[in-house]
Amino acid sequence: MKEKSSHYNEIYDYGEVPEDKRVVKPRELFPIWFASNLTIGDFAVGFIPVIMGLNIYYTIITLFAGTFFGSILLGIISITGPRTGLPQMSAGKRAFGKKFGNFLSSLQWLNTIGWTTVNLVLAAFAFTLLFHVYSVISILILTAAIFLLSYAGHHVIAVFEKIMGIVLAFLFIFIILISFSKYSMISSYDPLNINYSVAIGITLAASFSDIISWTPYAGDYSRYTQDKKSVVPYVFFGSFSAAFVSEIAGMLVAILSLNPNGNPAIDMQIVLGKYSVFGLFALFLGGIAADAINLYSNSLSLKVIGFKFKRSTVVIIGSIITFLTAIITYSKFYLFYEDFLFILDYWITPWIGIIIADFFIINKNKKFSIINDYNKTGITSYLIALMVSAPFMNPGFLYSGIISSMYLGGVDISYYISFIIAMLLYIGLRGHNNALSQTA
Repeated sequence: MKEKSSHYNEIYDYGEVPEDKRVVKPRELFPIWFASNLTIGDFAVGFIPVIMGLNIYYTIITLFAGTFFGSILLGIISITGPRTGLPQMSAGKRAFGKKFGNFLSSLQWLNTIGWTTVNLVLAAFAFTLLFHVYSVISILILTAAIFLLSYAGHHVIAVFEKIMGIVLAFLFIFIILISFSKYSMISSYDPLNINYSVAIGITLAASFSDIISWTPYAGDYSRYTQDKKSVVPYVFFGSFSAAFVSEIAGMLVAILSLNPNGNPAIDMQIVLGKYSVFGLFALFLGGIAADAINLYSNSLSLKVIGFKFKRSTVVIIGSIITFLTAIITYSKFYLFYEDFLFILDYWITPWIGIIIADFFIINKNKKFSIINDYNKTGITSYLIALMVSAPFMNPGFLYSGIISSMYLGGVDISYYISFIIAMLLYIGLRGHNNALSQTA
């Protein structure tokens, strides 16, 4: 027993897990990604198409597609964990070099701060309604719970997610069943005068970006296993099934509330009535489940950059910043949720394209190593992909890309553009450089 748990100590939390210590079974990844996606964040994504007036059939198909393809990418990126034994952002340094890899790790640190804040604020909505306390008290209590789990490390988080997976599954299924008991209201839902291409495009981007935001975390949890092949289905099915169920629950509650008011917890309370206690428990427990992973990976990001802080210091820094950000954004955050989803993930999709090209095409059978401070091929591919995709961006209140605004009705397709271009450029430039070196 001692040998099995030894790989969970601090040195493996923040560094490479040796092959003989990678004893976690791939199936243990399922509850981690299942519980972390049965959350109020995914639940809130289900509100977006309803607020936009998309009908129920197109909503289900679009949420399914965005969540499906996002989960596939999450599963594929998870393979880098058992291949290297390293945290995800460390594994990404081969494609970009150490120094630019550190820059991307700083973006991931901001990414995890952002998502921890999102889930914390939304969970606090539910906690405040359920226990009738001030919002600042709710945020403080939830922050303390998240801190304790993240500080405890991977092993405790894995056990907690396994328990939460069971609890949250029952709670979200209950929400869906109660919602379907009002089937007549759901079947009569028929929005009018909607631009379907715009509503579908935005819903697809929101559900897709919600899942791919997890990809910079993927290897943080899969690196404790040696099985490279089996991680994909467990990560895929864990994330996809949970996120899709959460989104459908959110869609049903948004429809039944008749006029979603910007606070999904209040809408949940209105729709479930005397059973709302179960729904509110699902929302705030789901927020804790997601944020335990968010804050843990947040600490990994700082360590990957090279900061020499102790575990307690790193987790405390993340907790304090998240707490303060949640206090500031609590009263108005949901108004910016859709834009937040778009903006935060712009840096991720070209990164995914390059990581896939690097691990599964260019260096498919090569031993992992990092040589240069800068990998010019990776950096060039990344920056060009971002620049080319910029006209297709439309994050809302900050910037409106010319192609998106003039020709796509405001739909943001930059994720798909940057992903494809970054991957193809990296493959092409590496092939060109290899040909030149052989000629020389």
